[in-house]
Amino acid sequence: MITNYEGLIDDLRESGHRYGLLTMQATSTTRRLVNALPGKMTALFSAEHGFFGNVAAGEKAASSWHPFWNVPIHSLYGDHRKPNDEMMQGVEHMVIDMFDIGVRCYTYLATIKNVLEACAERNIPVSVLDRPIPRGGMLDGPMLNPSYHSFVAPVNVPFCYGMTPGESAIWMQENEGIKCELKVHRLKDWNHSIKDPWPNFVPPSPSIRSWDSAVMYPMTVFTEAFPALDCDRSGSLAFRIIGAPWMNQKALVDELMPALRSCGVNTRPYRYQPQSGMCKGQNLNGILFTTFADRDFYPVTAGTLILASLLAHHPRQMAINAKYDWMDKLCGTNKVCDIIRTGGDLNDLYQSWIEDQDAYLRTKVNLY
Repeated sequence: MITNYEGLIDDLRESGHRYGLLTMQATSTTRRLVNALPGKMTALFSAEHGFFGNVAAGEKAASSWHPFWNVPIHSLYGDHRKPNDEMMQGVEHMVIDMFDIGVRCYTYLATIKNVLEACAERNIPVSVLDRPIPRGGMLDGPMLNPSYHSFVAPVNVPFCYGMTPGESAIWMQENEGIKCELKVHRLKDWNHSIKDPWPNFVPPSPSIRSWDSAVMYPMTVFTEAFPALDCDRSGSLAFRIIGAPWMNQKALVDELMPALRSCGVNTRPYRYQPQSGMCKGQNLNGILFTTFADRDFYPVTAGTLILASLLAHHPRQMAINAKYDWMDKLCGTNKVCDIIRTGGDLNDLYQSWIEDQDAYLRTKVNLY
């Protein structure tokens, strides 16, 4: 899989534009562009976790100055979520290069949308240097209820929407009324049917430490709404595991194994000790998750099965500091939590997802 740096550099060199760059330290794009086009970069822009990837989830990142390249780093996860006139001063072209994971609540999608809107308002052309997403064509979960539109639910796509950053930019241009001049520099030697990790996977944020963490994130991110559960966010198994001191992991695995396998998920009991959260330092009964490379994968479906079982068997423990409103916000709808909490029919929920996704599938962009 090859990132098309050459095409981007050729375009910028031909235009002579001074450019801004939305990216992160995890990419080599900043160095490549600075070396190829000296004096042309006017500003860097950063999303959640900051340009250097050292800011925790949900924490504001301050704007700063790059110590080597003598340009400002404008934080779009601090006092501003969208570039303003001061930030866009001198920007004649915007470059977007973000490692993403194709999950709606992962805030890079909202930041890309905000940057596209800012450029459309100022007639600034945009180039997206495309990147792959884990389990490329993965599609699962609810569509957005407009009442729950937010920074973690910015557009009406499924929870796992199966588009790369470049495809998402085109989709937003066509479906969100964002009228900007846009060019996507496509990946070479990658397509949506690839279900295995690609070489040299780069962590896009502090807790997505591996390809496996990225793949499992949409299945276990619901732990953010249930602090009594741990997902090893600060450990080596972040989002690949859930655990609690009170969990009967063997019974849970036995109960859910057939249904989880149909979602492309394999499990096994796993004891571990987290380094942060309510359960810090305790020995936890956990369940470790892996995927089958040769099966379709439905992580949101699997996550709701797990959550429904835990709420049914451990209602008192799960209720400790539970944030049901945050669960609704993450899901972009209250329907998931309402059905799970009341013991409703999960099959009806899943069928509604499939029906609601029909309209999206007619608009979904596929460059690969």
